[in-house]
Amino acid sequence: MEPIKLKTWILWALVLFGLGLLTDYYFLHLLFHEKQNALNGAKIVSAESSQKSSNPTALSDESFLGETSTVESSPEDSRKDNFLSALQTCAPEIAAQAVGTPEALIEYLQKSVGVKKEDVSLENYHLTLPNGSLRRVHLIVADNTNSSSQKELRFFKLDAEGYPERLPLKGTETLESLLALGTVTKHEARSEFLLKDDSSLALEMHDKKVFEFQYNNHGKVLSCRFKDCLCR
Repeated sequence: MEPIKLKTWILWALVLFGLGLLTDYYFLHLLFHEKQNALNGAKIVSAESSQKSSNPTALSDESFLGETSTVESSPEDSRKDNFLSALQTCAPEIAAQAVGTPEALIEYLQKSVGVKKEDVSLENYHLTLPNGSLRRVHLIVADNTNSSSQKELRFFKLDAEGYPERLPLKGTETLESLLALGTVTKHEARSEFLLKDDSSLALEMHDKKVFEFQYNNHGKVLSCRFKDCLCR
């Protein structure tokens, strides 16, 4: 009987030792690594969120409706200026007319070439109320191809960080009634032109300054933001 008991104890000892090794492997290797990976993932997400919140320029500067853009709509800065050379490449016949700025180009196209059709798709008004709070009024034109085009008004307030929050409208408001609530400090507009020579122009204006445009001169396309241009 004694040898049987000894073998039994040895067998149970081996079984318990094996279970201990498996338990150790699971908790210290598999589970630990899963938790560590989860923590690392959380750290990455947290770091990305922190980077976005601490660096607003990481957000798109292409936004027209939003207030997250950090681009100042002033041409008097350090941006690249190759307007004249790009215009010479894309439209030498216009460059020969001493057109020296994007604003002069737009005026030339509208007055000298002539406009066959104009579609204003979006207008954005910056509004300051008498109490100093800021508002935005958006006029969106869904279809401007005929007299029955649909127009939608949207009204926003800006929070402490400058982000827009849409405000409800009763439905009886007009553009004039909303603008009458305060003082317009800035006006932005997007529009498209079909010119009389069948060339076309997509334009975004901030007040009376050209923010960006794309001029399709019969296959040669001049694209500019301020005076930073590309002809292709």
